[in-house]
Amino acid sequence: MILHAKFIVKHGTAEVNFDCSWETQAKSSLLKSAYFHSVDVILRVQKASTIEWLEFDDNDSLYQIFITTPSSDHPEEIKHHHFGDGSVLGFNFLLQSLKCSASAREGHQQAIKFIIPQAQGHMIRSDIFNLRLMDCPLISSVVSFCQPKRHFSSISKPEAVSNLAHCLNIFARSCAGILLLPSSNINSNLEILDLELETRLSFPWLSENARKRKTLAIVEGTKSPETGRNLFLAARSLDIAIIVLDRPGHWLEGPQYASWREAFLPMDRKPDTKFPDRIVEALQRYGENEGALKIDGLTTFFDPLFVGVAAAAEMLGLKTPSPEAYRIATDKFKTSVAEGHLAYRASSVNEAVRIAQESPDLSYPLIIKPCSGWGSEGVFRVDDEDGLKEAVEAIDFERHGNDIVIEEYCDGPEVDANFILADGELVFFEASDDFPKDADCQGASALKSFIEVANILPSALPTIEVMILKTSLHQSLLNLGFTDGFFHLEARVKDSSMEFQTDETSGLLDLKLKKLKLNASPSAWLIEINPRPPGVQALLASTRTYGIDYTGVSLCFAIQDKDAAKALSVPFQYSRVGNGAQYWCEIVFIPVIHGGIFESGDVCADLCKRRPDLAAHISQSHCFLQKGDSVKDPSSGLLNWIAYYLVFSHESRAQVLKLADSVRSETRFVVV
Repeated sequence: MILHAKFIVKHGTAEVNFDCSWETQAKSSLLKSAYFHSVDVILRVQKASTIEWLEFDDNDSLYQIFITTPSSDHPEEIKHHHFGDGSVLGFNFLLQSLKCSASAREGHQQAIKFIIPQAQGHMIRSDIFNLRLMDCPLISSVVSFCQPKRHFSSISKPEAVSNLAHCLNIFARSCAGILLLPSSNINSNLEILDLELETRLSFPWLSENARKRKTLAIVEGTKSPETGRNLFLAARSLDIAIIVLDRPGHWLEGPQYASWREAFLPMDRKPDTKFPDRIVEALQRYGENEGALKIDGLTTFFDPLFVGVAAAAEMLGLKTPSPEAYRIATDKFKTSVAEGHLAYRASSVNEAVRIAQESPDLSYPLIIKPCSGWGSEGVFRVDDEDGLKEAVEAIDFERHGNDIVIEEYCDGPEVDANFILADGELVFFEASDDFPKDADCQGASALKSFIEVANILPSALPTIEVMILKTSLHQSLLNLGFTDGFFHLEARVKDSSMEFQTDETSGLLDLKLKKLKLNASPSAWLIEINPRPPGVQALLASTRTYGIDYTGVSLCFAIQDKDAAKALSVPFQYSRVGNGAQYWCEIVFIPVIHGGIFESGDVCADLCKRRPDLAAHISQSHCFLQKGDSVKDPSSGLLNWIAYYLVFSHESRAQVLKLADSVRSETRFVVV
């Protein structure tokens, strides 16, 4: 049944009238969702006197919205309270949608889709609709009407919209509003969007029982607002209070970001033998304050601190993986030994040279890297003794510790492999292809580093090789005693059937079958284990590609909320790309090639302005440098990027490669 009604927006003496049709979507058997209903509202503007459309955040009180139906005696004014707990957000969404409809060009219509939960319960994550509908075609904007703890009553059967009371009931029961892009064929777009919603929202995003607000203490509050934003916004949407322990003067200590955390506890976080004691003392002092919150979990996202933080958690009686598991996972030498790789530990140039000379099983090329390093810093491939000496001397020992690992180099295709485990079971797994770095290439270059240049999701490796990675690396985690949490692993496929080749026609590099078939069987070669989410670029790429925010999942595990963690680990349901991915995505890194002074501005904004055709395929980008910044040369051992982009294609992997190549070549900057 379709209800025809009218919206009236008034601002002072001016007003705009909108005809609108309301319809509860009757799903086909294929699309009968167990999780939500949707109601479509198609808007058709009838222009009256000119109205001044202001920004709404601070000025929504200047507007009045009325609704009337053929059966109503007089218009009903829509107030904030009609949207229940989503009051301001819901009202502003409707106002914004009407504004957009008023400005739609001739022959185009605007539509709104309201989402109503089918089951009763509490929202697990208040921004789940914004998260799951990122980069969804046909959508102009998404607004969640959910606050943490909001409860929804059960609606087993969608109610036909037949009168004014039903319209107002839609507002009150809705958990989100979706504004579609204007179109001359809006009904067709609504049908396509129904398919997208079924794909993206078919998982249990309501919790049957009310979730209690938990408090999580985090040691090390991230490097900057850019790298920490996702963590603190995820915590807010999950209703988790955050207490940060970090060095005095940290950016989170000041008032500007006070709303991001419950408390900031200054402390020395040098990972020495007294580090766990300092954590315990800081939290105990905090607990003595009036109004202090009970600590439900303790964690970190910085590799050098995992062992000490786990030890402190044990001292406080909080659940945690064992410090010994972290001790192996965060030490590159111990990880290699645990995997059965041929590896040696050294702490000086002379010792490294002696090991390379005297170990009969070691042969060049070799990998040199800090045992406790991070971010690919100080990781080099060396092809001879001179290269070995140069590499060791380039490592920043003060930054990464005194010990290095020397091991054989595996030349198979490299992947980033992400695992979510609950009680030892694999909840989600995905692998992406790391493109060859400088160190993977043949030829003479000074120091062969492993700074990222490109990464594509999902992997193009054969299914059997992906399964080998999945099974073998999962077992590696279990062998160390890890059973719960998120883990970001880096690995290669030894004796893979694939290799990177340049296409003769397009000139693009990608994985292809090897020209010479090997007799050996492929196997997983673990490089390192990171018991935390990946860097911000890879994190956001996976979030947008699969609809899973690894940071949010990690926060749930840290407070022992496994049910929420598992619910938030469900990828998109239907995927022609495979493994629940909504599209192919390439992370395009623009690395620093040489040191100097950065003489350009925001290279990402510049590209998007010059090439709107490319900007349409860029979901996220960030320029790390500002004009006048000093840039370290890669030979210093510090690896930096100018910028990064997330480039996507719903069409094919070949298209995303082509688009990414254009983005790379069109990024213009000067370092002098």
